[in-house]
Amino acid sequence: MQDSSSDSNLPSGGIVEGSPQGRGIACLRPDSISHYTYVFLLYLVVSWGGNALTRTPAVADIIWPANGLLLAFMLRLPRRSWFAYVAASIVANVIAHSYFHFPISQSLLFSAGNTVEVLVAGSLLSNSDGTKPDLAKFDTLVRFVFFGVLLAPLASSAFIELIMIALRQPTTMLSVTTWFIGDVMGIAVVTPLVLAIDKNELMAIFKPGKRTETFGILFGLAALSTLVFAMDGLPVDFLLIPALLLAIFRLGSSGSAIGIILIAGPAVYMTERFHGAFALVRAGMFVHSIFILQCFLCVALILLYSVNSALKERDRLQEAVTAAFYEADANAGLDHLTGLANRRFFDKQLSREWQRANRERLNLSLLIIDVDRFKLYNDHYGHPAGDKCLRKVAAILAQSALRATDVVARYGGEEFAILLPGASLNMASLLAERIRQTVIEAQLPHAADPKGIVTISAGVASVQPSNETEMATLVERADRALYEAKNRGRDRVETWSDAGW
Repeated sequence: MQDSSSDSNLPSGGIVEGSPQGRGIACLRPDSISHYTYVFLLYLVVSWGGNALTRTPAVADIIWPANGLLLAFMLRLPRRSWFAYVAASIVANVIAHSYFHFPISQSLLFSAGNTVEVLVAGSLLSNSDGTKPDLAKFDTLVRFVFFGVLLAPLASSAFIELIMIALRQPTTMLSVTTWFIGDVMGIAVVTPLVLAIDKNELMAIFKPGKRTETFGILFGLAALSTLVFAMDGLPVDFLLIPALLLAIFRLGSSGSAIGIILIAGPAVYMTERFHGAFALVRAGMFVHSIFILQCFLCVALILLYSVNSALKERDRLQEAVTAAFYEADANAGLDHLTGLANRRFFDKQLSREWQRANRERLNLSLLIIDVDRFKLYNDHYGHPAGDKCLRKVAAILAQSALRATDVVARYGGEEFAILLPGASLNMASLLAERIRQTVIEAQLPHAADPKGIVTISAGVASVQPSNETEMATLVERADRALYEAKNRGRDRVETWSDAGW
């Protein structure tokens, strides 16, 4: 167990030094040599920083951020990668403690205890697919608190205690408690913060145009925290809450996570040196000051997660409403029987294409198609069969349009319309004839028709819109051509221009 000479866990050092590198968590490819080296150096800096910045020995046992950092890395990786990262952390831990003249036996014992803790937490919290846990979900958060924050540090404390008993070295309840509390706070504070950092969010907040605001907010948080905790006897720590809220709203979860790290650094450093609002309790009760500071950091963390969860839920609902709006708008333009555009959508497109053709001096062609003797079809087969027949004809029409700008619509009843922007009368007539032939080739039975199959008649018209021509002219001409086709025996295509009527 760590005694006063061997305590080395300081949150400020670990958090401050770890924050910039936290941006690389999602940036380096797992299982690469560079990633192993990165984790090793980051863990070494966090461990060394805890010893370097700690003046009061008890602080080392109050918060130990290194395990929380390593756990966050492991929860982002598949289990097959854990061994190498744990091995790197053990080496880094021993080197950091040796720098501050810890006996090698103590360094190895502390590394073993930390390894037990991280492996227990990682095994119980990791997802089988290697994706990181989503602490915004209530059930995942409960599992994290129970297994990661409580059970894993308890297992680590018990392991250290058993080893010390086996070695017949004296331990005290205070030493066990400080180890346990330090690891609890390290995982509770650091792991969620590191998990909250996302590559895409970081790229967004540090992109050109946003970068100045991001650095301004982060620098402001660090400066304000330094100022607040440098003022003795003035409990103005509440000033950090609106500043943190600004970071949450402007920088998202990743930026605000870095912001909490920058707040925590000066807070721990100053409180440990009896400055600031949390250092009002003096000699003999220093642990109380640290406990208040821990509560403050936990409140900041809860604020981060609760507000971000609310913002994500708001964004989710907004996306759902937007999607529903577009779906409703799209459905409003559909004919639900055939799946084609409906008359309302056709009229809107006709108006738009008419204006465009007038502006660009283009032709605008129209086909109006009618299923021959469809009333007799319904009388013979029934309306459900009639609906099925219309759907089959609609499918043929939908596959016949040549370009993305062509509009195929159900015009009403058994009538269909195809709008062909930029098409000449000859092109439109050829398309109509091809559709007529395709319907015949489909051989849809029609016992009430003399030919025994479903056929169609089509009227074709084409105009070049101008300010002197009314839009209704195109529809009237196509409709007159359709009337002539039906009048001449059906199952034929007529064009308005070549009619002699």
